[in-house]
Amino acid sequence: MTGVLSAVRWSMLPRWVAPVATGLLALAVCGVLAAIDDDTRAVLAPRCPFRTVTGLDCPGCGGTRALHALVRGDLALALDHNVVTVLLLPLLAWAWMRWLLARTGRALAPPTLPPRVSMTLAVVLAAFMVLRNLPWLPFAHLASTPLA
Repeated sequence: MTGVLSAVRWSMLPRWVAPVATGLLALAVCGVLAAIDDDTRAVLAPRCPFRTVTGLDCPGCGGTRALHALVRGDLALALDHNVVTVLLLPLLAWAWMRWLLARTGRALAPPTLPPRVSMTLAVVLAAFMVLRNLPWLPFAHLASTPLA
């Protein structure tokens, strides 16, 4: 019964509430990351389940550290932690803007990602995951942990 009541309450809200709330949450996370120091971030940052189980970096490993460096204005360090996260942030912002505009009755061209782009993105992420786990230079620089 609670699920039905919850669905009814959400359906009564304006359609723009979900993207605006998501954007505000993202800004709050960026604000927290900007305000905390490295030691606190290391304690609060979630551990990657894939890395915990396998010892290998997934495409997202180092993403929190990259965002932390980025909101503090250190682009070089952000790229060092996770280059793909930094490069995909504009695409994420575009997708959020598209969602917001669609919910407010406006359109943002192009309306969807072509299948080729989605497939290319999947291949790039898979290749990045493989390459960043290779122990040889220059691929070792893609790892989320600094080289020893």
